[in-house]
Amino acid sequence: MTAQAQDQEQELSKLLDVAERARQAAQEAADAVSTLDQARRRPSSCAGDTCTPQALAGRYRIVEEGFAGSVLELGGDGNYALQLAMSPLPRSSKGQWSLEDGMLLLHPRDDLANTVQLVPYEARSAERAQVQQLLADLQQAHPDPADRSGHGELEELQVALADTHAAGRPLYVDLLDPMSGVASDGVQVVLELAQGELAAEAELSGANTYRFPSPAPGQVVTGLRLHFPGIDASVRLPLHPPLRPGYQVLFDGCAVGMCESETMGLVLEQAEGGVRFDGLGIGVFQRVND
Repeated sequence: MTAQAQDQEQELSKLLDVAERARQAAQEAADAVSTLDQARRRPSSCAGDTCTPQALAGRYRIVEEGFAGSVLELGGDGNYALQLAMSPLPRSSKGQWSLEDGMLLLHPRDDLANTVQLVPYEARSAERAQVQQLLADLQQAHPDPADRSGHGELEELQVALADTHAAGRPLYVDLLDPMSGVASDGVQVVLELAQGELAAEAELSGANTYRFPSPAPGQVVTGLRLHFPGIDASVRLPLHPPLRPGYQVLFDGCAVGMCESETMGLVLEQAEGGVRFDGLGIGVFQRVND
């Protein structure tokens, strides 16, 4: 009887072992199915070790498209540096980065020196070339000096091409935000004089252009002041002599609080040989070793 009981206990133990192994296998299968299902729900661009911040840290560059030459550096400490190759001046930004749901999120911590920039008159060569072409076309269309039909527009183009501001002529300031496309609505723009200020007399429709009346004789323009609704203090941009007929200002609307979110998102994608980041409307950042 004792031997028979021992045999029965051994058989029961074997059955229990088999049952436990079957339970474990079933659990492992269920876990595998759950993991696969979760992976399918995640963006396919994010997989495995390539999504860890340590693996993503490095230097990336846009090779093609409109912002070719732009560089993004992701530090292993969570900081980033972005240099966008933009005409006529590059746009730079620094801050912290994070990874969330297959997106690289850039959280800028910029100072005003990078947020609002005055474009030097000499740097506007492309714009001047366009004005020169318009002037040449207009002169060709109206070769007779006695023809006054296009005289006003002709004079405006000649003034725009002048190296210095002509007394008695309006002065123009263009505000451009080529990154986010935010309009300059709500921005207060004034010319700073040696004594007092000169407010814009109009904002031209269809463009972020402000027209100022010509400074009176003896008035010296010393700077340009802009007050953005997203920041407390006004931004002062010094205007060194000679006074120009027009000025151009690049500003980052998101960095000065004019966007719903200042965070810039880039889509993480799997590519042959590693990952890359697609900045919609900007280009694709690919890892480089330089």
